[in-house]
Amino acid sequence: MKVLIVGGGIVGLATAWALVRQGHNPVLFEQGPLPHEGGASYDQHRLIRLPYADQRGYCAMVIDALAAWSRLWDDLGETPYAEIGSLAVSTEEDDWTDRSRITLDALSLDYDTLDAADIHARYPFLALPAGAWGLFNRRGGLLFAARIVDSLVRYLRHRGVELRDETRIVGVDPAAGCLSLADGSRESAEAIVVAAGAWTAKLFPELARRAVPHRQVVTYLEPPEAYAEAWAAAPAMVHLSNAADIYAAPPVAGSELKFGAAAHRRPADPDTLDPLGDGEAAGVAAAFRGVLRDLDDYRILRGRLCPYGIAPDSRFVTERTGGVTVIGGCSGHMFKFGAVMGEELARTATGERPYEDFRTWAEGRGGRLEED
Repeated sequence: MKVLIVGGGIVGLATAWALVRQGHNPVLFEQGPLPHEGGASYDQHRLIRLPYADQRGYCAMVIDALAAWSRLWDDLGETPYAEIGSLAVSTEEDDWTDRSRITLDALSLDYDTLDAADIHARYPFLALPAGAWGLFNRRGGLLFAARIVDSLVRYLRHRGVELRDETRIVGVDPAAGCLSLADGSRESAEAIVVAAGAWTAKLFPELARRAVPHRQVVTYLEPPEAYAEAWAAAPAMVHLSNAADIYAAPPVAGSELKFGAAAHRRPADPDTLDPLGDGEAAGVAAAFRGVLRDLDDYRILRGRLCPYGIAPDSRFVTERTGGVTVIGGCSGHMFKFGAVMGEELARTATGERPYEDFRTWAEGRGGRLEED
């Protein structure tokens, strides 16, 4: 079956990979170059972690995701992934980390608990109150995003997949099963998958409130020499404070230390993102004050902009009209699900999986698809 894919980020590329594996004929359209270094999928690393508070469906989906990534590594012939685990910190009963522990128990997933003394011994750069405890998962870690995207583009080209970069889609006609291109031409197929990220609402204005384009800032830093070794051996830091939604990707396998803070995002047009302003990178780092020791000794290397589509409830937004399947509202946590999302979009687009089943799963309301 011929399937048109709109979007050359991780989801579009992974959907093309899955379709090829299933014997179909994908054609992928990307408005920029491939790989697109300005897209949300192109960065040094992305976290993959089991803790998901009380969102049991998404926690279960991480198990599916790890299995799908393993299948992708087999096809790519490389493993751009570091299984360093993850750490979440709890400072009060029923907080994000405590609810994550309850969810892991419900799914019979293993973890270790660390008291404040354990945390300080392992990660001396953290400054936590005496009553804090840590939730450590051995599974999960860092996906080296740019390397994955680069390898997928090479793989798909080697497999003869038609990748049409620098080709902007300006309209989708579900009734006719076709795409309208900026040059005035049209392309049609039996099925269409739209994985346009922050640009979703430009093609489907009715989704504008459910998949709001945002401008997100992340910051790369150099830790002080006293903590460099500890950071290099650290897991992904997925939740360090109840006061701020912050995370950190440690410097592993040649990558750099990265900080992210949800407060440093705002609605924006992905085609006209304001350039990085003075002090924005430092503002992200400042969100870690009170959580890290000697924060002023960290050297800020640079900031980076990411165009994200954010759903108000942080669940993925899906729609199906005719032969068109849409995935959006990725909310900054899509990359970890990239490979498995591509597989399930491919099955849904080609009729192998009922759309309503896919929607329930993608919204994190379903269960695990595969056993360990």
